[in-house]
Amino acid sequence: MILKGNQRANGQELAQHLLNAMDNEHVTLHELRGFLASDLADAFKESEAISLGTKCQQYLFSLNLNPPQTAKVTVAEFEVAIADIERRMGLSGQPRAIVFHEKKGRRHAHCVWSRIDTAKMRAINLPHFKRRLMDISRELYLEHGWEMPAGLRRAEDRSPNTYTHDEAGQAKRVERDPEQLKAMFRSCWEMSDSRKSFEAALLEQGFCLARGGRRGFVAVDVRGEIYSLSRWCRVKTKELRNRLGDGADLPDVEAARALLDEGIDPSFQSIREQNDFSDAKQDVFAQKLTELVSRQRRERQTLDESQDARRIKELTARHSKLPTGLRAAWARLTGQYQRLCDDAAAQAQACALRDQLECQALIDRHLAERRTLEREISFSDAQRALRDEFLGNATKERSTPYALDPRQPLILPHDISPFSVTQLKVQPDLILAHLNDKQAHFTRTDILRGLAEHISDPFDLRIASDLALASPELVQVKNDEGAEYTTRDFLEVTEALTTCTSEMAGSGGFKVNTSYVEQAIKRENTRLQKQIGASLSEEQVTAIHHILDPHQMSAVVGLAGAGKSTMLSVARVAWERQGYRVHGAALAGKAADSLQSASGIPSRTLASMEASWKSGYEPVGCGDIVVVDEAGMVGTRQLSRVTEQLRQRGCKLVLVGDPDQLQPIEAGTPFKDVVDANGAATLTEIRRQTSDWQRRASVDLANGRTSDALQSYASHGAVCNTRDRDHAIAALVDDYVADWHKNGDASSRLALAHRRVDVHAINQGIKAARANDDQPQTFFETDHGPRAFAEGDRILFTRNDATLGVRNGMLGTVETTGDDKLAIRFDVDDTGKQRQLRFSPSQFTAFDHGFAVSIHRSQGCTVDRSFVLSSRSLDKHLAYVALTRHRGETGFYTAPDIQHTRGQERRNRRSSKMFKARPQTRPR
Repeated sequence: MILKGNQRANGQELAQHLLNAMDNEHVTLHELRGFLASDLADAFKESEAISLGTKCQQYLFSLNLNPPQTAKVTVAEFEVAIADIERRMGLSGQPRAIVFHEKKGRRHAHCVWSRIDTAKMRAINLPHFKRRLMDISRELYLEHGWEMPAGLRRAEDRSPNTYTHDEAGQAKRVERDPEQLKAMFRSCWEMSDSRKSFEAALLEQGFCLARGGRRGFVAVDVRGEIYSLSRWCRVKTKELRNRLGDGADLPDVEAARALLDEGIDPSFQSIREQNDFSDAKQDVFAQKLTELVSRQRRERQTLDESQDARRIKELTARHSKLPTGLRAAWARLTGQYQRLCDDAAAQAQACALRDQLECQALIDRHLAERRTLEREISFSDAQRALRDEFLGNATKERSTPYALDPRQPLILPHDISPFSVTQLKVQPDLILAHLNDKQAHFTRTDILRGLAEHISDPFDLRIASDLALASPELVQVKNDEGAEYTTRDFLEVTEALTTCTSEMAGSGGFKVNTSYVEQAIKRENTRLQKQIGASLSEEQVTAIHHILDPHQMSAVVGLAGAGKSTMLSVARVAWERQGYRVHGAALAGKAADSLQSASGIPSRTLASMEASWKSGYEPVGCGDIVVVDEAGMVGTRQLSRVTEQLRQRGCKLVLVGDPDQLQPIEAGTPFKDVVDANGAATLTEIRRQTSDWQRRASVDLANGRTSDALQSYASHGAVCNTRDRDHAIAALVDDYVADWHKNGDASSRLALAHRRVDVHAINQGIKAARANDDQPQTFFETDHGPRAFAEGDRILFTRNDATLGVRNGMLGTVETTGDDKLAIRFDVDDTGKQRQLRFSPSQFTAFDHGFAVSIHRSQGCTVDRSFVLSSRSLDKHLAYVALTRHRGETGFYTAPDIQHTRGQERRNRRSSKMFKARPQTRPR
């Protein structure tokens, strides 16, 4: 963190600054140590009074601790840093005050020490404290793995846009960012080479060059504010005179103000309009900020009050456990009293830690909310600037065929690097494991690209790449397109998975009585006959017998909509009659929920199952059955870990999925490899689609014949070709809304796209097209940005939460939005049940609009009608999933600029290849 310190007097002025709640959104007096006074102003008066007994004038040492903007630094970490600084500066034991400030989504700390040593009645000397603080600051950056500012590494690399206290005050008066203002003036100076060009550059920014008397050359803005050019351009007056001349013919300040007031130059009118717009926008922003800060202060006060009440209650409870009277005397003699006191102290410490964590969680959430508000106003600024820059005044009012609300931007999550730049320079082979997490094998170019994302210096990049390529962890593999690499660890994991699954596939012990199997099949046929006049297909019966055989591992490959859930439901009944316990698992929460509702198998995510094992809890026991659905989406490392754990516990593993649907996000295609090596039952008869030609198209998609499938849809009028992406989205939005007007809630519908930016645009377009002026909209802060919801809007949950009972990917409809609450009606599950939920969006923020979702979230979903947007990244696996979600109809919306190309297909195919650790064996 950046450390700035100074020796100073004027303690009352400093106290006012530290407790200033006008310029800071939140101010917390965290600690007063070593003072008799109980408030900050009196504490500094106390220090001043003591200093009168010495010759010291600057009796305080004030330190500002400012961590990086995106860093999450807890109170405890601030305290550790302060304690270390105190020790190294020779201020140990001195009276001190710690104050926290929060502003613009950032949190920093101020620590103020008294320099007066009361034992010696003299001030503690702090020689070279600026240099020492800089050394400590560098150590803190290295210790926490933060990206060190260039100016901290080398003084000559310090940003030229740093500003003084006076410059910050002037920028505050005109409501401008001081760093941006200084950068603007410096840019005008550096891009010009004469007075005329400098004057034109200033004029373009809304400033008039003028003669400023004692200030020399100045700039005057449309508000009449005067800026000293030598200060803001960071150049000497001599340099200004060399370029600008003596300035005798320049207008003075008053004349410049008159010129601006008269608006002689047409550009001034434009600048005035921009300022008027900025003022109006600032008013809206200020109102939102005031409401946000007021709410956050109320929440913090409520938490403080509730913690105080709970603390008193817990203290009373602990005190009541201590014996009194003769029992207390006996307890002291036996030592029991001391043990009870120690237990009470430990409980008190645990309660204090809990309270600290609650406070920190609230602070982190409030900082995130403030950053979201800052991004909202920044997004509005950027959008206006881009429109003015690229569209021009004549086309400012032109809009896209669908509506995007600037108040609801898409905020993408930041990728968190598993290592810092410093760590990568010291150990470049860290990039190999990072690449291998997502790719089974990779090229030299991938290594260089990964290193270049973190290391910008060409010399350092060359050294790092040479070290990475020479790493003993790197293993070269050959394929048809040249040399590629993987890691030794990945080879070992792949080999372990192959061995484990082969052993399990060859082991027995899970026999099911034939009569139970036949009874389960007969029962399901009777149910299907009553409901839809059908029965289980021969493929389904074969698959049921396959997974109910005694082998410890079985697999089923089923095409999209081929009846895998029905088959598993029958198998579950047979297993349970035999006495087995059946568990379900899936990579995604939504997939686990679908498996449970469709087949009746209690299910959870694979991550949850692994977390249970790590914590010592056994979710499955010896002899249990574990069904992993959507196994084609599970990566090699995770499937290897889960398989080994189940083998050790003597469980049976059943893998169900389709290797040609969505590929794993992690490296490898283990389900395909397991099927190739050990065989599997197959389900190829499509049951989801109602039309024969659609079933044939689904088979084409499953077999990789995407062009044939699209041709079938085109011949039936289901492909919409438009001139560009915007018009494709507009056509999709129109068709979605038309279907909603026609069928309402009587049928289900879902829009699909691969890219999140496309999903966001579709959601915004549909919401705008459905909007009713008479219907109130309520804005909520979400993980994905501010979102407005009204009754009837679709909602998507994007994180699992056991308390609320929601899974990542679940969809529902908003019923009410009042009282900072959202009431949701979930979609009907496979059993025909429909659940309702009411929750606080300020407590759970992982949700978004759900008219459209990404294709990855849709795997396992079934709707009456789907609407699919094309994209250049839409490969055969994505197209297969997207175009098989519907029962009745689907629409495919494309344009020349978003059509998938063969070149892209080759790149996708290369990136998804799986290194074969051993030759394939024939299926059993």
